[in-house]
Amino acid sequence: MKLNPGWKTWVSRRFLTGRRGGRGRLIFVFSVVMIGTGVATLITILSVMNGLQQGYIRSILEIGSYHLKWTPDPDLPGGGGDMDEINEIIASDPRVRLTTGFQEGQTMLSGRRPRPSGALIRGTDENLYINDKALSDYMDIVEGEFNITGRGIVLGDELAVNLGVSPGDSITALDLGAVGMSPTEIELMVTGIFQCGYREYESSLAFVSLETIRLLFGAGAPEIGIKLINPDRDRAVMKSLEPELAGFTGSLSSWRENNKSFFGALRTEKIMMLLLFAMIFVVVAVNIDNSLRRMVTERVEDISILKAMGATPGDIRILFLRQGLVIGGIGGVTGSFFGVLIGANVDTILKLVRELRYALSSWFNIGTFRAHPIDAFFSSSEVMASDVLIILLLAVTMSSLAAVRAASIAAHQTPAEVLRSE
Repeated sequence: MKLNPGWKTWVSRRFLTGRRGGRGRLIFVFSVVMIGTGVATLITILSVMNGLQQGYIRSILEIGSYHLKWTPDPDLPGGGGDMDEINEIIASDPRVRLTTGFQEGQTMLSGRRPRPSGALIRGTDENLYINDKALSDYMDIVEGEFNITGRGIVLGDELAVNLGVSPGDSITALDLGAVGMSPTEIELMVTGIFQCGYREYESSLAFVSLETIRLLFGAGAPEIGIKLINPDRDRAVMKSLEPELAGFTGSLSSWRENNKSFFGALRTEKIMMLLLFAMIFVVVAVNIDNSLRRMVTERVEDISILKAMGATPGDIRILFLRQGLVIGGIGGVTGSFFGVLIGANVDTILKLVRELRYALSSWFNIGTFRAHPIDAFFSSSEVMASDVLIILLLAVTMSSLAAVRAASIAAHQTPAEVLRSE
């Protein structure tokens, strides 16, 4: 008797679903739900982590750093070249969005409170906040205005709290780099206070004009900060600019080099989180393996009949491997759909939970206590297609591998063994 060419698909589906309400169908549904739940959970967690990390990265790139940076040679007069000419060469690249000269250094700030605070003070273009749209998007002026003309200074909100100052107050800046001589000390006027969502900058960063910072640190050659239209094109832009700047003494660096340790830590954190939560799939794979081996025991007579009808051990092995692939595929796709749906709407879900909580509190007359603003409990999220693809492939791979042992056991069953046991 010859088997129909499409028998593998039919038998595999029959083994998976079985009779309505039967154990085979229950095993199939349970396995798909476990895979789907694991995929959805992992996508949601990584989406929230991506949102937090991207928030830090954008704050660093747009506020605390630059996409590219030209650093002149400090030992040569004028920094090793005409800075205006260098700036013109860089700005002529169509991929460059903005160039600005800046100079920065560590200082000690003293305000109304007796204890001074250390800060990174940056001298930059007086119109930077207007010209750099990305900076103004990520840095909110919560008090006063971004006005660094004259002796004006703009502080992070936590730094302002530590100093006990607000717009209109005077503070003193001290040059910490002065060694063996009287340190330079200048008085500044607080004109604005900013927030950016990144605590390190809010507690230790201040902006002044280039003229002011030269009074504090001396008239050194400023560096050139470069903002690109697409920050991810930094390597390509560097490759184009380096030959054009070869005649000048200095170095060109990208945000990847300037913040290498921080971004490396974020990458390691994400990989470790992915590996830890991938253990969900190991547990699910063990359960699928046990379920399929139980199915082999229950279907031993059917397997023997198929072999008696001409099915080879390879055919039987394919039957069970296909079951693992189908379980992983359906569970992975379903879980990916719900994971993306939840991950992309974390803020909305949290707001709905908050509204429901307060509705129930008022309904049952239960008072609520808010120690922080409501926004402090909301989290941004960002779903990355690469993460979804990796998790989906991981789910399908683990469920397929889980079927290998069951497939091997089934392939070694012979009709003679079944007849002997009967």
